[in-house]
Amino acid sequence: MSDTALHLADPRLASASYRRDLRARIGWICHALRIAAVLWITWNLAFVVYYWSDKAQILQNYGLAFSADLGDVSAARYAAAFAAVMVSLAVGAVVVVCIWRLAGTYLAGRVFTLDAALWLRRTGLAGISAVIVSVLVRVVVASILVGRFVPISARGYYYLLPQDLLHAIFAVFVFALAHIFKAAAEMAEDQAQIV
Repeated sequence: MSDTALHLADPRLASASYRRDLRARIGWICHALRIAAVLWITWNLAFVVYYWSDKAQILQNYGLAFSADLGDVSAARYAAAFAAVMVSLAVGAVVVVCIWRLAGTYLAGRVFTLDAALWLRRTGLAGISAVIVSVLVRVVVASILVGRFVPISARGYYYLLPQDLLHAIFAVFVFALAHIFKAAAEMAEDQAQIV
């Protein structure tokens, strides 16, 4: 019996062969995505810890941005601002987990499945959430350090940055792509049941 005939005779062999072929084609992309996601969150964490370790510089920067004297910021207020930044980072970590799990479904051979579409959707939602939380945390941090609510554009300091729009566009694109993949996977399942 030829190798092709054997695969057609035993669906388990065809499935294993399919997964091997798929991993050979997309495995490097999935692993690269996983590595990039972990590097991104690690880089962010290192940057945040390094940047926030210099209290005097942080207070000077925020003082200049808001024309405020921040020499009297207590350790508790400073810690609260740092904690808010860490919350934003934690939401970013959820994006990394979703990317990791999505790549795992692809590596397992489940590319155009409801499972993969669900993880793609979760990745998009996590990305959208990360952008929203990031912007809100900027408002919270500035308000904590200044000691009062700081309006959206105080003294030239803006909470919305150009990269926020880019990140939001990518996250919404991933979410929309998940919707398309989910619809296609549902249609494929329906078609398979008919046949």
